[in-house]
Amino acid sequence: MFKNKRALIIIGGLIASLLLPDFATAASLTQAGVSLGRLGIGATSANDVLVTFKLNTTPTSVAKITVTLPAGFTVTSGTPTPATTGFPNTPASITAPPGTLASVATGGGAGAGGTIVVSGLTSASLNNTTLYGFDIPTGTVQNPGTAGQYTVTVESDTSGGSPIDTTSTTVSIFGVSANQDQVTVNESVSPNFTFSLSANSDTVPKVDSSATQTSTGVNMDVSTNSPLGYTAYVASKNGELTSATSPTTPITTGTFDGTPDSMSPGTTDYGFVPSTGTACSTCTGSLTYDPEYAVSGGSHSGSFNGTNFASFVSRDGSTNDDQIVLKERVDVATTIGFANDYTDTLTIVAAGNF
Repeated sequence: MFKNKRALIIIGGLIASLLLPDFATAASLTQAGVSLGRLGIGATSANDVLVTFKLNTTPTSVAKITVTLPAGFTVTSGTPTPATTGFPNTPASITAPPGTLASVATGGGAGAGGTIVVSGLTSASLNNTTLYGFDIPTGTVQNPGTAGQYTVTVESDTSGGSPIDTTSTTVSIFGVSANQDQVTVNESVSPNFTFSLSANSDTVPKVDSSATQTSTGVNMDVSTNSPLGYTAYVASKNGELTSATSPTTPITTGTFDGTPDSMSPGTTDYGFVPSTGTACSTCTGSLTYDPEYAVSGGSHSGSFNGTNFASFVSRDGSTNDDQIVLKERVDVATTIGFANDYTDTLTIVAAGNF
């Protein structure tokens, strides 16, 4: 009795070995890889699927590639168009399969896995030495909601859908939320502001009642990385040009009223004339002169605000170097006393608008 049972077991084993596939000797693709655009749990945004493969058995019989994602993944049914450009630089040898690719994605519902069958490969042009690749665009695959390793299979098929070679590859899903595979990079740029004057003295040519005279000028240079720019200010120590030799006849400034003064020989006026020198090479926004100092031509100037500061120019953007030429302009009446020591001190400052 025991011997008969033993014989039946042996016979049954032989029959099973003839009927069942030989998994131990099943052929694999020479190479296969599945790279997800995201590895965080539940990730769906930007989660494209890059599939690479190198064929093995009878490459010219291959017409389709089937990618099977296991339970845990959610595959949205549809016909996503495989991309064959924009592959990563490494490995640089990824080549688009010959043919016009199309795909059919079939999902079994939320977390039930599914398949993506890519067809349209030109069988006669395939070989077993090229690393081929295609990319299934985002919106088709959502990652599992549980961290862990998941086995994805890549299979080469005939035009009728019969498998030729199959390879299993593993992807790792991790984290406690969908963004655990991302690093947010934070940076801050320090504010900078530089200011300089090319000289600390300026001279107006000797003047009389017959002509208006303008100084040589001093260059003001301003740089800042503030997107709000900067503002520059001027203040006159005396609000006029005074002389120790002739103290009773100062050269007074005009009227500070938001409009440049019209200069006229034979009258008395002392004013400020800022203008743009070498233009900045890298700057944003606009350079604007305060209406009091928006001087044009050689017969106008802006008045000083007594001994208080007054803004005279500003930029509403960043600049690598604004150069403003600062000049003074003078008219005198015949009653202004002769002297060589008329003087005033201008304080020029600027501040970044951060």
